[in-house]
Amino acid sequence: MRVAFFGTPPPAVPYLRALAASEHSIVAVISQPDRPAGRGRSLRPSPVRAAADELALPVMTPEAASDQDFLDALAELKPQLGVVVAYGQILRRKLLDLPERGLINVHYSLLPQLRGAAPVYGALRQGLDVTGVTIQRMSRKLDAGDIILRREVPIEPDDNRGTLTERLTEAGVPLLLEAMALIERGEAPRTPQDDEQATYVGLVQTDDCRIDWSLPSEQVRNLVRACTPWPGAWCLLDGNRVKVQDVSLVQNVLRQEGSPGQIVEMPRARGPIVITGTGVVEITRLQPPGKRSMSGEEFLRGARLQVGDRFD
Repeated sequence: MRVAFFGTPPPAVPYLRALAASEHSIVAVISQPDRPAGRGRSLRPSPVRAAADELALPVMTPEAASDQDFLDALAELKPQLGVVVAYGQILRRKLLDLPERGLINVHYSLLPQLRGAAPVYGALRQGLDVTGVTIQRMSRKLDAGDIILRREVPIEPDDNRGTLTERLTEAGVPLLLEAMALIERGEAPRTPQDDEQATYVGLVQTDDCRIDWSLPSEQVRNLVRACTPWPGAWCLLDGNRVKVQDVSLVQNVLRQEGSPGQIVEMPRARGPIVITGTGVVEITRLQPPGKRSMSGEEFLRGARLQVGDRFD
C-alpha cells in the first residue's frame, strides 16, 4: 500500500523504520516542524524527521495538519492509508477522509481504557498490572475509533514510563504490520469501543509530577514511576528542586513518627528514608539541582542532612 506516516517523538521512529523495510511504500512522512532545543535554542528536527532524512524519505512539516496547502499536496501523493504514531496534532475530518482506506492509529493502552495524550503515565499512575497496544481506526472523537487489533503487555514491578514505553513499542511494531496486512486483504475487523467504559488521561504537566508526600507510599512510588524519565518527579529540599527518579517501599523501619516528607532514617549504605501519608519509602535514586543523577546512598554521603529534615 501507499502509506502516509504521521509521527514525531522517539517512540515513533521504530515504526517508521519497520514500514520503510516492509513491502509498503511510504509516500510521505509528516512530522512536527523543527523546534528550538538545547542551551543555544537552535532549531532541531523531530526524531521522526531526522530518521526520515536518514532513510531518504520525503518529509512534510506543516504547522497545522489542517492547512489546505498541506492537504492538497498530500492528496497529490495519493496515499491509500495513513498511519499515525504520536504525531502530536488533532487531525480533522478532511484529513481523515483523504486516504482511501482512512487513517489508523497506534495507541498505548487497551482501549477504551486510558484514552488521551498520556496513557503510559496513566497506567503507571493508577498502579495497573496490565496495559497494552491498540491499533484503531481514527475517528473524529479522540481515541474512540473502531479497534482492529489489541495486544496485552504486562507491567513489571520495576517499570517506569521509559521502560514500559520501550516494551510497548516492541509489541506495537509487529502488531501494526499485522493490522496493515489485514487491511490490505480487506480482512481487518472493526470492533466498536464501549464509550461507557472509557477513561481519559490528558497531557502531563510538570506540576502533575510534584510529589505529594501525604499520599500513601504505594501512590508515591506510582507517581515517581509514571514521571520517570520525563517530565521527572520532583520535590523541594531547602527550597531547591530535586528530581526523584526511583523510590522503593520499606518495611520494618524503627521510627515512623513525623509528618509526610520528613526524613526518619539515614541508614548506612542506603538512601534517605522518608515518611509518607501511610508508611515510608527509601529514595534510591535522585538528581539534585545542577548535579548528575546519583544513588540515594551517594547523595547522603555528600549532603548535609539530618533526621527530621524535610522534602516538600
